[in-house]
Amino acid sequence: MPRSIAPDEVVSILRRIAVAPTAPYHEWAALDAIRGELERGGIPTTTDRFGQVHARLSAGTPKRALVFAAHTDHPAFEVIEASGRTGRARVLGGFRQRVFPPNVAVTVHDDTGTASFAAVLTKPVSDIEPLHNSTTVCRIDAEGPLAVGQYAVLDFPAADVAGDEIRMRAADDLAGCALIVAVLLALRDEGAPHDVAAIFTRAEETGLYGARLAAEDGLLPRDAYVVSVEASRALPGAEAGRGIVVRAGDLYNTFSNEAERYLRVARERLAERGIPSQRALLVGGTCEASSFVRLGWIATGIALPNVNYHNAAQDGGFAPEIVRLSDLLSGISLGVEAALAAGIDADESWWPDVRVTPAVIRELLGRGRRKG
Repeated sequence: MPRSIAPDEVVSILRRIAVAPTAPYHEWAALDAIRGELERGGIPTTTDRFGQVHARLSAGTPKRALVFAAHTDHPAFEVIEASGRTGRARVLGGFRQRVFPPNVAVTVHDDTGTASFAAVLTKPVSDIEPLHNSTTVCRIDAEGPLAVGQYAVLDFPAADVAGDEIRMRAADDLAGCALIVAVLLALRDEGAPHDVAAIFTRAEETGLYGARLAAEDGLLPRDAYVVSVEASRALPGAEAGRGIVVRAGDLYNTFSNEAERYLRVARERLAERGIPSQRALLVGGTCEASSFVRLGWIATGIALPNVNYHNAAQDGGFAPEIVRLSDLLSGISLGVEAALAAGIDADESWWPDVRVTPAVIRELLGRGRRKG
């Protein structure tokens, strides 16, 4: 039985990662927090030339390696014009709220870690910039001096835990990053065969850019199966509180059945322990598995059902994203079991019985049609 992570420890890891402000191209605080959690747990890390954090654990002689991937950015705003305490800010990533409230509270940050300060966004105008997945530019009025290149995040709690509910500024995808960190920590003392790597990517929200670079440049073990870890839009059949979702595909692509096999084995093992999980084709967005699948890698995905995905409130404005602690714990267990299943190249329990058609059936169907 693999080592488990206590729920209180999971919450602590999540909070320390989630407190980091993040935006596409400005993920440094989140990357530092993730690196700190891994190295505090005795797991060494490396950083690639694009600033993305990598880690790897192995034991024994595993038959198949898995790479868990999650992105460290979240939709936000970047200051593109500044004059004193006023300026203009562009959306970075997929904020497409139906209603832009009269005043949107944000906090302003920079990449050097200077103290943040409050600001308000107003007067949105449509301004399409495909390169940055941006549709909107708005006015920004701040309590401190603005400068081009600063970024602003929504003024919501980083991770407010109440029972099973976790309200977050950026569940997508800092909750996914915390899930992967917990999987690695759960496996660090595991002696059963496994080979598990992790990559924490950048600029997913503006164009899957970090994952695409990793796939294009071969920054991951080429024979490993990639598992994208997301906090994706909760949908009917993939609902919050019912366990982690094994993701068969996203809005544009179907993923690898072969890679998913280990996730299905893990689901069987979780079911034996009474841990819920789900399986669905999640069409609420496009995830990093698509980057790898389209570039010739074998990839699959898992997702935490995310209520208020991309901070879209039911009234059309902005709200904290919501994930469930029970789903996060389910995902950690599934990730551990999938890694161990890959280590021994395990099959689902039903498959050996149907892999080869019984000889009697082969003979029966091979008979010619009766005459007369």
